[in-house]
Amino acid sequence: MFDDDSIFGQLGRHATLPFANARMLPLEAYRSTEMLNAEIADLFGNDWLCVARTADVPQAGDYITAEIPTSTGQRSLIVIRSALGDINVFDNVCVHRGAELLNGCGNENRITCPYHAWVYRLDGSLAGGPYMLDSVEADGTPFDPSRHALNALRTEIWEGFIFVSQADDPTPLGNRLSGLTEVVGRFEMDGYVPVHEAVDVWDTNWKLLVENFMDAYHIFKVHKDSFGVNGDGTQYTTMYPGTADWAHHRVAEPGGDLCHESNTSLEGEWRSTIVLAAVFPGFVIQLQPDWLWFLRITPLGTDRVRIAWQVAVAPEMLDAQANVESYIAEVMDLIHLVNSEDHPIVEGIRRRVQNPQFERAPMSYLERNVYDFDRYVSTRLGH
Repeated sequence: MFDDDSIFGQLGRHATLPFANARMLPLEAYRSTEMLNAEIADLFGNDWLCVARTADVPQAGDYITAEIPTSTGQRSLIVIRSALGDINVFDNVCVHRGAELLNGCGNENRITCPYHAWVYRLDGSLAGGPYMLDSVEADGTPFDPSRHALNALRTEIWEGFIFVSQADDPTPLGNRLSGLTEVVGRFEMDGYVPVHEAVDVWDTNWKLLVENFMDAYHIFKVHKDSFGVNGDGTQYTTMYPGTADWAHHRVAEPGGDLCHESNTSLEGEWRSTIVLAAVFPGFVIQLQPDWLWFLRITPLGTDRVRIAWQVAVAPEMLDAQANVESYIAEVMDLIHLVNSEDHPIVEGIRRRVQNPQFERAPMSYLERNVYDFDRYVSTRLGH
């Protein structure tokens, strides 16, 4: 049991607030190392984390590497498609002496350790290693490759995204996201084509970035030159209460149409609907009929965040372009502008919570999803 004045006691009280009385999380939550350690151990250590899309590994042997946080640092992973078409996620480390196996992305028929040439199949099993015939196991029996497979993480595919969990027995992800699936499933975003990916590091707390992405309140001001270039579209934003696992809101301008005419999966207002969604703790997406932007947000410290992000485009939109490169460049110019608008704001907030000079005022109805995320954090960690 934590003292009432501890950050966890403050979170426990915060978790009881109804939305009508919502406030920003206690400021200590954004600067406390003790809080960060609890987040990594509980939230990132037990919940489902997105590590890639199925589109990143379309063929047998295709792989990418990814990182997720642990209490001792970043856990390196291999995401790879097997010869049977399954997607596996393994620790990116040779079980022999700990050498890192792969870097970046590529295609391999076998995974060969760069140190001692131990060779693993695409299902993670060890085919063997050179000069091991005279070696014995700890129990004195001859060396047995079947006892030395790569460590596999629990993996689930949701709408084309690959999630892993570090928990021993996690609740299936699909069950937890069934309501969100009803919203986004009609977009068929698993077929969107990757056109750009990047990894950035910003000097802010990871929660501030998740909150910012799900904050519909700042759009009319911060993004007046990007998303709001044609005027304040706040009146077209509809907020929806979140769950313990996810939250979302939608933006739909009447009479708009973001689809190509060949798109037959979206009808009515869905053809102009943009969905902003978060799967807690750190996966956020902006899903449109024409393109998709998603971020994998993980902490590197109380004041540093790793942002692995990607943009993908609906296939019919790409097919319809006379100049594909020009179209992609136009989309990316918008995304880069949006990032440049958000960047100084969320870094500035982190500086101010370090030396607080403000009271936490009431929230707008447009911050409903911020409240949902904050409640997830405070409920899970508060006592």
